Amino acid sequence: MNSVVVCAAVACALLGAPSGRIAFVAGTEQEDQCVAVLDAATGEITRVGPGSRDGAPVWSPDGRWLAFQTSGPDGLAVCVVRADGSERRLLTHARGWNHAPRWSPDGKRLAYASDADMGIRQQILVYDLEQNTETAWGGEGALALRPVWLPTTDLMQALDPESQSDMAAELLPLKEEAEREGALLAVGLAGGESKLTSEIVLITPTRCVPMLPLLVKDSFRFAEWFVEPDRKGRQIAYESNDGGDRELFVIGRKGITNVSNHRAADWNPVWSEDGQWLAFESFRGGRRGVHRVLVGTANVTPVAVRPNADCWAPSWSPDGEWIAHVSDETGAPQLFATPPQGGDSVQLTRGPGFALAPAWQPKVKKD
Repeated sequence: MNSVVVCAAVACALLGAPSGRIAFVAGTEQEDQCVAVLDAATGEITRVGPGSRDGAPVWSPDGRWLAFQTSGPDGLAVCVVRADGSERRLLTHARGWNHAPRWSPDGKRLAYASDADMGIRQQILVYDLEQNTETAWGGEGALALRPVWLPTTDLMQALDPESQSDMAAELLPLKEEAEREGALLAVGLAGGESKLTSEIVLITPTRCVPMLPLLVKDSFRFAEWFVEPDRKGRQIAYESNDGGDRELFVIGRKGITNVSNHRAADWNPVWSEDGQWLAFESFRGGRRGVHRVLVGTANVTPVAVRPNADCWAPSWSPDGEWIAHVSDETGAPQLFATPPQGGDSVQLTRGPGFALAPAWQPKVKKD
């Protein structure tokens, strides 16, 4: 392990300053990108990744492990490592390119997109970390990107196959399989390479069913990207061009709501721990900035918006008191933390090189 102090100790020692650990990607160029873990209270950074094109890290639900993509024997492989850098290993894959891993709710499996040559014909694979097995999900011919696990199947119970008779034949078996094996949300791909479109899909080991047609007629007229459930699986945020530009929508028990609704593009929704807020990126301030929206009212307020710099990649602290993000206001992109209501930011890293893709460690569960 290689640890260095890269932020001002005085700033981190202030009363009420950020605390906890933040995983991120550090480097000077793509070839040496390395996943590292920052102690926000002390400024100490520990390199935990191989340092070979490491990608954005994601924490396991218990806060003990990290998963991310990195250079593999034939392209990209998924790497798992403990938060202190120990027990690091590359998963064994059948295909060369494997990326965007996400943990299952119990922390025993990882889902990710996979392809032989990093083209558009990607499939969702699931790796069982206890059995060391890799399995394709979605059935034959299912193409999808960026999978994420549904924490529970509660929201699926609100889908009524009786009112969607043409979908009932697929939905009922999918529900049953989801109860046994779990379920994924992903961005499904349809159409040829010249007319490719995207749609949110529900995926189980043998089935892949478009989700929005169960809720909205003519949903295939629009493209959807980046789907993200809240921690309890009771709400689902996603991006869509329904409305004319890139907007954020939320699926809940009351239906679908456009929660951002602005002429500027809005994207990358990130849930707060309590499921009441979304942090997101937007150009509504003129430059790329971080904003938040109270989902129940669709009230949007700025968090980190700079007149001469960009801010992006928000990540909530577990207590909801801070939002970590990236900003290039001091030159190379570095990590900052800002209170959700806006105000003064605390710079967390100072280089050399860049710091990207922050992910705040969830509360560590006791054995």
